[in-house]
Amino acid sequence: MCENCIQELEKDLENCCIICGNYQKGWLCSGCGTKDSFAFGFYDQPIGLLATSLKQNSARHLALVVARLLADTIPEVRAERVVITPVPTLAKHRKERGVAHAEMVARELAKLKGWSYSPLLRRKSGSVQTGEERKVRIQQAKMAYEVSDKGAGKLADFDAVIIYDDITTTGATLAECARLLKAAGAKDVRKIVAARTR
Repeated sequence: MCENCIQELEKDLENCCIICGNYQKGWLCSGCGTKDSFAFGFYDQPIGLLATSLKQNSARHLALVVARLLADTIPEVRAERVVITPVPTLAKHRKERGVAHAEMVARELAKLKGWSYSPLLRRKSGSVQTGEERKVRIQQAKMAYEVSDKGAGKLADFDAVIIYDDITTTGATLAECARLLKAAGAKDVRKIVAARTR
């Protein structure tokens, strides 16, 4: 994707809150008051297509494009030592697609922002949340993830942790991952996604 295409995508941004979907500038949502989450845009916008193509079509080259768009847009993180960690991909999906899409974008974003990268979380269960209702998603998220032993040992090295996922519907997965990291000792946890469904 050329520089002109990237600039065109940036013109059509609707940065929004992960939780309520309200327009958002910076980390603070004027709608629900959330202070630690940020979505680049909505799923039905071009960013959603990019994230889906990377996820389902193994379009590896799009990882850098998505990371570039995020790097140019996400609010400043006022911390010296920042680490970004992806929401873990199911092993089954990684094998089927040949890529761990969130991991690829997180790695590229770390390079662009000068952050550290580390997979601090791991999957405990193989539940898939696509199409599930909010109440079910919340329960599944509570059973699906945990902080890895290695990840827990690294948390003291960082002032802020950024969790990245490609697409969110209810924010349940990101909220649970943030809760786990805070319980394990993370000082400041933020959540960013490429696209949110409306």
